[in-house]
Amino acid sequence: MPRKVIATVEQVHDCPVFKAGDRMTASLPELLLDECDAVCAIAVSDLLPWTIKLTAGGGQGSESVLLCRGCRGGKAQAGFQLEVTGEVQRDAQKTRRIISLKSIPLFANLPDRQLDKISPMIQDVEYAAGERIIQFGEPGRALSIIVKGQVEVLKPGDDGQDKLLGILSQGECFGEMSLLTGDPCSATIRAREKVRALTITKADFDALLGRNPLLNRYFSKLLALRLNKLSKQFSDETGKAVTGNLSMIGPTELIQAITVTSRTGELRIAEGEKFIEIFFHEGQLWRIRASRPDPEEAFYDFLTWEQGQFGFQPHEKPPEGPREFNKDTTSLLLEGMRRLDVASSASHQALQ
Repeated sequence: MPRKVIATVEQVHDCPVFKAGDRMTASLPELLLDECDAVCAIAVSDLLPWTIKLTAGGGQGSESVLLCRGCRGGKAQAGFQLEVTGEVQRDAQKTRRIISLKSIPLFANLPDRQLDKISPMIQDVEYAAGERIIQFGEPGRALSIIVKGQVEVLKPGDDGQDKLLGILSQGECFGEMSLLTGDPCSATIRAREKVRALTITKADFDALLGRNPLLNRYFSKLLALRLNKLSKQFSDETGKAVTGNLSMIGPTELIQAITVTSRTGELRIAEGEKFIEIFFHEGQLWRIRASRPDPEEAFYDFLTWEQGQFGFQPHEKPPEGPREFNKDTTSLLLEGMRRLDVASSASHQALQ
C-alpha cells in the first residue's frame, strides 16, 4: 500500500495560497485532494523530489523546514515540514459519523478531512412532536439540519394566531438566516412530529464558515436567494409605495433589499416615539433624519429595532442639494452587525 506524505505549512511569508497549519497530502503518483487544504503548483513541484525519496522509504520526514521557491518575484513563500504515514485508519464510530454527514446535502461535497474537523461541533438533538424549537423574534442561537421528521415554519398573524408558512423535511436546515444577518428569528419553528436534528451553535457556525470556503459560499448563496425574494417585492412595485412591519422583515434585510435593487426613494420607519427617515439614491444612503441627533448612531440603533411600521416611497431623483450622508451602505451594515454581535455576547456573559 503506497505511503502517504503529508506536507504541513510551518512558515508563511506573504503566501497567497497557504496559511500556517494547512496541509497537502500525496500518495504517489497522485495528490489526495480530499485531504488537501490548498494546492500550489510551485510548491508541489519543489516538494516532489523529497516526496519521491520519502515514498521510496528514505526516512519518516524532513528534518528541517523546506521552503518553496516562491512567487511574486520571490517575495511570497511557504515553508513545509514533511512527514510520512501509513494508510489512515478510522474507528468504526467516526466512519459512521462521516457517512451520516455526507448523506446531508449541506455537507455532501466536503472532503473527509474537513468532516473530521466539523464532526465534534455537531450535536444530535431530538424534539418531541409539538415542541417549539425556535421562537419568532428571539436571537438566533444555532443552525439545525433535519435528519428525521418534519418541522413547521410559523409566523404570527394579525389575529395573534400562528400562520403556517411551510414545512421542512429531512436534509433541510433552519436557523441559519438569523445567524447570517444578526436579525432576530423571522419565524417560529415547531416540530410537526418527533424530530431528530444535528445542531451547530452560533460560535461554532461562525468558526465553521471562516475555515470552510465551500460552506461559506453555500450560505452566501442562501442569503442572496432570500434577499432576492425580498427585493422582488420592491422590483414588482416600481413606482408604488411599499409598506410593512419590521416583525416580517428585519432592519438589515430591509436595507439590503433596497440596496441590491439600487432603488431611489425615501424609507420611513416609526416605533412609538422613535422614527428614522432614510433617503436612498441608487441603493446608497443619501440623507438620514431621525429622532436621534447623530445620523450614523441613529442608523446603528435602527438595526436593533424588532418592531415598527415602515413605508418606502420611490422617487425618480435624489433631493436637491449635495449629498448629506457619504458613508457606504454595506460598510455601515457590517459595522452594525458587529455591534449587534458584541452586544449579544455581553448580554450572554451577564446572564452566566
